[in-house]
Amino acid sequence: MSWADKQLKKHKLRKQIKEIMDSPEFQKERQKELDKHTAEAMNCFLLISVDYLYRNYHCKRKGVLKYLEFVLHQMHFAQKDEEYFQLMNEELEREVGVNVLGTLKGEKDNEIELP
Repeated sequence: MSWADKQLKKHKLRKQIKEIMDSPEFQKERQKELDKHTAEAMNCFLLISVDYLYRNYHCKRKGVLKYLEFVLHQMHFAQKDEEYFQLMNEELEREVGVNVLGTLKGEKDNEIELP
């Protein structure tokens, strides 16, 4: 196989891959996978935060359920307003002095010093 044939074959393969990745079916599956991983991450975060509430504030079933209800309620607001978490973060930073989203993004000015 000549060099030109190899280049033509590579070009055709790249074109096929691009067509597949741009297809609505592929995009739909990709979004499903992203949604699945997002839900798993959220569930892990909720588990960590519930464990923290239980261990440090001795929240029992009623307190945990109240917290989870609060989280679900807040998530409904976030679905309606894309800037919801940014605005909440700004307000909490004013009141508490911690930029939570900046800390999670790893911004130098907001690093948390652990004991």
